[in-house]
Amino acid sequence: MNAGRSGWWVRLGCLALIVLGVGLRLRFIDEGSLFIDEGESSLNAMSILEHGYPADHYLGMPMFENTLTEPWPESEEYEFRDTSYSSRGMAIYHGWLPLYAIAASLRLHGIGPDRPTDPPRVQHSDSEIRTRIRAARLPGVLFGAFFVLAIFLTGRAMYGVDAGLTAALAAALAPKCIWVAQQARYYSAALALGTLAVYAAWMAYRHGRWRDFVAAGCAFVLLFHASALAFATTLVPCALLVPGCLRHERGPRKLALATGVVALGLVPWMFWTGYLEHASRIPMARTFLDFPADYFVYFRVRPARVLAGVIFVVLFAGLVLARRRLSPRLVEPLMSAGWPVLFLVIWILAAYFGFQLLAPVVSLSMARLSHLLLAGPILLCSIGIALGARAIWPRHATLLAMAGCLAVLGATGNVLQWQRRNPYESMAAFEMVTHLRGLELGRGARIYALPYQHFCLTYYTGLPIQTIAPVRREFLERYPGEIVILETVNRLPAPCWQSVQGFAADAGVALDPVQAGELVPRLYVEMIRTEVAPLVRSVEPVPEAQPDWVAPVVARLLAESARPEHARIDFGLDNPAMFHDLPPMTIAEFWPAFFYRFVEPEGRTGAHLNYAGRMREASARLLSSSWIVLRCPPRGKAGG
Repeated sequence: MNAGRSGWWVRLGCLALIVLGVGLRLRFIDEGSLFIDEGESSLNAMSILEHGYPADHYLGMPMFENTLTEPWPESEEYEFRDTSYSSRGMAIYHGWLPLYAIAASLRLHGIGPDRPTDPPRVQHSDSEIRTRIRAARLPGVLFGAFFVLAIFLTGRAMYGVDAGLTAALAAALAPKCIWVAQQARYYSAALALGTLAVYAAWMAYRHGRWRDFVAAGCAFVLLFHASALAFATTLVPCALLVPGCLRHERGPRKLALATGVVALGLVPWMFWTGYLEHASRIPMARTFLDFPADYFVYFRVRPARVLAGVIFVVLFAGLVLARRRLSPRLVEPLMSAGWPVLFLVIWILAAYFGFQLLAPVVSLSMARLSHLLLAGPILLCSIGIALGARAIWPRHATLLAMAGCLAVLGATGNVLQWQRRNPYESMAAFEMVTHLRGLELGRGARIYALPYQHFCLTYYTGLPIQTIAPVRREFLERYPGEIVILETVNRLPAPCWQSVQGFAADAGVALDPVQAGELVPRLYVEMIRTEVAPLVRSVEPVPEAQPDWVAPVVARLLAESARPEHARIDFGLDNPAMFHDLPPMTIAEFWPAFFYRFVEPEGRTGAHLNYAGRMREASARLLSSSWIVLRCPPRGKAGG
């Protein structure tokens, strides 16, 4: 089939792929608990419903999202303020468009902002919480559907219908694309609008109509309000199209119009929110990266993707150089792919290096970088498949290209595969909500949690749950009322069954692998209990009587968990700017390292933890998930 052919079957095929993509993205949409960053975006959306814009406070509390860097001497309770918000009290760290989309979804589901109660109480049932999870994630599904359409349009504009439908098929089925669209975050919107901006810029370059330039300007405005970083990295390859745009009739005027649309959509918002004055307050990743090692961490953690891309580019360049020796049947599709391939390679490189140069230090995650690197490689691969299909079977190139796409997806294990959420975290979160629902708190009780889970738990319960990280130690010590602290990170890594089996054997107890595995949760609870007991007044529930061999096994498991090489994660492989000079650590060690990274973490951990003094008076409730609820009793007006 002719690559440029259009008609009802093309529109029907594209529609079918969009419907397929939506169906796959709706599956498991309300599975599990919200990821910690999803909780952040959901509360930002709730603040829109409360204030009309994404504000820096909700339920009367300031919101804390990121690493603490800026002192707040004016605050009695908080030692730091969060630089995710401007001095005018507005969120400027993330784009507003996805947040307004989530807020609209919440409103359509009948969900409104919570109102604080005194004494605090859980305001939502489990079924309402599931509705809240689904409502927060649905906008990502809609942006995911738009991404399938946008990548089809871009592929068709760059190389033809065969490339467009192949790209749309890959976007509809690829597990990473599905995963991004199932999150209550800005990722899906940035992916869709970044692809749309490339399409609009390409149309302005190809056709040069007034409406093409206006559409390009509007697309870039929308992209900025989804992700400023995606906006900046997408501008780089599109700048290569400027000379071609200027060659059109009245090209300079049309380009000036597009630039004016972008300026009108960005500059007033920047002045209104305080965006420009805020930019210098955020530590940037580039100042903490070591060149060249840290800039190529992505190559180490995802070598297969990088190698595949390099092989494709080298092979394509080799064919272009050898084109005079090739069959005309191959040369024609090869040469027509030259400019699109060059554009996409530059887009990928701009996204890769631009992310590391322009991302704030707290956001330099290789997982987030992979989101920026979705559209370009999909289009590049689709053009390569379409090129081969045209050379092999020109009359039916579209069908062959789509079959080739399915073959590639199947060979790489990307057909009907899903990235599933952590069932443990979901169980732990809902168990915590159930426990909070049963608490009888007094008036004026304050509730804190370890960082990030405070967002999810506040969103689920309607309770004003604040992160403990920025709170002053002095405030906690002299606060007269009850304080509840939720330790939502396991203090120790869970033991493996092999260790349980080996240590039990040393104690004279023979266990087969199944028996050892079944004992892991029970022994893990005892490990946590042993760790926490010296730090608090009491631990609940009272432990059952244990066989004599359990205590020495628990002691050896605790000693094993303390070894530096045991069950540690090298977080430098995800964020080299933050962690390249730190050793691997447990999840419990991670949160203070992340949030106190630039404010003397050694003076805020262990015995120096801000709530350590209040914790000594607390009764600790050990949940089956090994999360802990600390109830610190009132101290009275005299304070501590």
